[in-house]
Amino acid sequence: MKLRLAVLSLPILALAACSEALAPAAPKTEPKTVAMTWVHYVCADGRAVSALYPDGETAQLKLGEATHLLRIARSASGARYTGDALQWWTKGDEASLAPLAPGEDIASASGVACGPASRAPVSPPAPGTPGGLPDDRTPLAEGPAEPGGAQAAASVVETYYALVESGRTAEAAKLRRDGREEDLKPFARLHAQVGAPGRVEGAAGSLFVEVPVVLYGRYATGGEYHAAGKATLRRANDVPGATEAQRAWRIETIEVATAGA
Repeated sequence: MKLRLAVLSLPILALAACSEALAPAAPKTEPKTVAMTWVHYVCADGRAVSALYPDGETAQLKLGEATHLLRIARSASGARYTGDALQWWTKGDEASLAPLAPGEDIASASGVACGPASRAPVSPPAPGTPGGLPDDRTPLAEGPAEPGGAQAAASVVETYYALVESGRTAEAAKLRRDGREEDLKPFARLHAQVGAPGRVEGAAGSLFVEVPVVLYGRYATGGEYHAAGKATLRRANDVPGATEAQRAWRIETIEVATAGA
């Protein structure tokens, strides 16, 4: 009986092997990747916080150069995370950050309020201070600016940055001779102050004027952005044959340096 059973089992094993060979291979599935985005906050005390929520149980916080891993904790509302002696409590797009004393599960210290970086205000340096516009107290001339005058050139710079602030960078690029479009991706917000223009100078059939500018705002990561420099504008001299377009002020270059650079 044992021998007979052994003999009879051979065709069954062979059939099983053939079935496995004939069966189509299971399609390979590529591992799914989930894109995670850092959320950037600015706190009332000026600190910038970046938070990453990889799942429903953890949060990673970037504070300065350090990254902290926090885990979800019980809360009556919102989402509360604790760890590394920190408490991070989010409610909608607002949050609060508080220290945890040894042995604490819920922070007894008052937390500092944090909100989206795009809504955090930032101010430019005062005129006459480092990084600010020149402290020029000369009264502005009343009435419309002369088309070829320095004030008309300053108005072009004002229009340029008004378009940039509103995100209309393609329109703003038309006011530049190189047609370059500003890249606003690094910024949550960007503002500009335009100062009084300098004297109009002539060279090689063209007129030039420099206009001081101060840029300020916030990076998308929450940090403050400050830069100062000048815009140089050029137009054709009033010579016979010059077209209206050639006699219009256009931005030749913009040279700014960030604070501390």
